[in-house]
Amino acid sequence: MKIFISVISHHHHDVIINLNSLNRIAKIGQIEVVVRDNLPVSKLNTFCLEHKIHYLPNEQERGFSENNNLNYLYCVEELGMKPTDYFILMNPDILITQHNIPTFMHEVFNCSAELCVANLFLDRQEIAQDDNLRYYPKLSNFFKNYLFNDRSTVIKRNQALPEKAEYWGSGSFLCIKSSLYQELNGFDERYHMYCEDIDFCYRAAKVGVLPQYLPNLRAVHFRRRDSKRFLTKYFFWHVQSVFLYILSAKGWRKMKSCLKVEDKG
Repeated sequence: MKIFISVISHHHHDVIINLNSLNRIAKIGQIEVVVRDNLPVSKLNTFCLEHKIHYLPNEQERGFSENNNLNYLYCVEELGMKPTDYFILMNPDILITQHNIPTFMHEVFNCSAELCVANLFLDRQEIAQDDNLRYYPKLSNFFKNYLFNDRSTVIKRNQALPEKAEYWGSGSFLCIKSSLYQELNGFDERYHMYCEDIDFCYRAAKVGVLPQYLPNLRAVHFRRRDSKRFLTKYFFWHVQSVFLYILSAKGWRKMKSCLKVEDKG
């Protein structure tokens, strides 16, 4: 089994270079790191070449879902990714410390689950937990979160996880069997950014695949929360994605994906 890590940079070149995380991971055997540069920057290209990271510059700006689907195709067609391999979505602002790399390797290579969620923290001391494990939201939850910082969907990981496992894992760090990613046709490209991970986990649950939480798979997420900035493009992308997800969950619209084979008939 091999691990293929998909990273999307949208002017995250300095973050990627300064964190010194991807270059450490890329040195490990059985791991391929693929960085797609949404807005190509020469210094990121140079960094990737120096550390044997696959660098893929976009000719035009694309959304998070489409970028990861294209990375998946690259891993299959150019790098020989097999159905039994893991395709890992990793944000550019994710840090796996040198101390945690051996555990990362052990956890992933010894995991048989089709969909795995990491234990993310917001600080290097690993004290403040990220909100990367949540119950599936209703429309009202989105509004409450914006207006009142409602956290009722957040799962407190220091307590027992819900038995029914009706929760989803954030796409900031999500481990997916290649076979499952293909079965679900990857991410829905109608989501430019935000909620595509909720949608993916929801569709996985519909085919009987529930996320497995790996508490020992630890990483730090230096998130920015751009969607919280009112009336920015990130805010509008989030609002649009919320309604797309609600419609999808009710089965009122079809997904779009470059991995999907359209019906002929």
